[in-house]
Amino acid sequence: MISFRFLLLSGLCAFGIHSYAETRKENTDHYHRYKTRIYKKQPRSINENTNSEIPINKGILSPLTNILCSDPWKDGISISSLFTSVEKATNTQISLDFSILPQWFYPHAAIGGTQSQEIPAWQFYFSPSLTWTLYDSPTAGKGTIDFSYTLIRYWQTNGLDANQAMGLAGGINDYFNRENNLAQLMFSQTFPGEFLTLAIGQYSLYAIDGTLYDNDQYSGFISYALSQNASATYSLGSPGAYLQCNPNPEINIQIGFQDAYNINGTNFSIYNLTKSKYNFYGYASWSPKLSCGSGQYSVLIYNTRKVPEQNSQVTGWSLNAAQHVHEKLYLFGRVNGATGTAFSINRSYVLGLVSENPLHRHSQDLLGVGFAWNKTNVKAISNVNKIRRYESVLEAFASIGFGPYISLTPDFQLYLHPALRPERRTSQVYGLRANLSL
Repeated sequence: MISFRFLLLSGLCAFGIHSYAETRKENTDHYHRYKTRIYKKQPRSINENTNSEIPINKGILSPLTNILCSDPWKDGISISSLFTSVEKATNTQISLDFSILPQWFYPHAAIGGTQSQEIPAWQFYFSPSLTWTLYDSPTAGKGTIDFSYTLIRYWQTNGLDANQAMGLAGGINDYFNRENNLAQLMFSQTFPGEFLTLAIGQYSLYAIDGTLYDNDQYSGFISYALSQNASATYSLGSPGAYLQCNPNPEINIQIGFQDAYNINGTNFSIYNLTKSKYNFYGYASWSPKLSCGSGQYSVLIYNTRKVPEQNSQVTGWSLNAAQHVHEKLYLFGRVNGATGTAFSINRSYVLGLVSENPLHRHSQDLLGVGFAWNKTNVKAISNVNKIRRYESVLEAFASIGFGPYISLTPDFQLYLHPALRPERRTSQVYGLRANLSL
């Protein structure tokens, strides 16, 4: 902890000297759940967006002074203008993501139950993300602080009750119940030459285990097996550290560890680090630029320890592949698995495609179809007598953009042979996701 405080304090002290230095443009081809959201909102670097006519002040009150100098309301009251001014003045990149997701599911009542669940299940989602560049210079390298938080609330029926009614080993979305999840609070130092990066703080492997549309319920597929690694047992956010190596812009290699106790990532706690139980992982990603388009291919291997909140030691792995085969066509696939009895799925195979802006109408327009075949972890399910060994889901969605901030996404999920309802051949989910991105 002393090392983390020292590095964090050093970065904050250096802010007054280096925070307005020229910011190099980062390579964004390696997928990262939260950074990808920010880069979609701001495809250019801060330095490229800065109006050179606005004087940059340096001092204790310089961020406030620079915001006022930029005159964010000269063309009328605008949240977008205010955000842009704040980002330029503080050398930050900010993303505020809101979502409302009603889902109508069938059947409504669990097997043997007489009372039907209320429909739709309303999920409310809020996720702020921030990247703050403290300094960036050829001699000191680059220091950043990254923050991401996810707040989930339900009204009427929650996702867990809906899953039970439908008899699913997986789930109708990525968040079954209410959550308060601190996914990122970390300081990272990229050394001169951009070959090596050291990161210390709270982070989650969910941020890197996936590709553009199969790892984020907010911007891609919604069902559990198509919005994340369905057999994953790593933390939603836990303190630790990792070392990242980039031999060239196309290759990203990471090794790291985390506190094994903070499974749910509800807060930032370092007290369990002294108990000597750690999770470890290794990750490698290759993002080539081929003649047909950009792609990403990655492998993740991890080990999680047995702790009170997860009563099984697990070794897991995940293989991801995605490739633009055309300017507007994106293919992806994933194979993942895990040992132990921590979760109801221990193997998953995913394949899908997404068409980006297919009608040349709006940059947020998407058409996607995906299929996941999940192997049920029978030993992890003890309260059901008859269980199918496999469960599949076919999902299709269409995102329709309205202006720069809003999108609507009708979504349909068809579950074939639900694992916990052997008397049924199918279960269905109809959803309508409304996103607001600031």
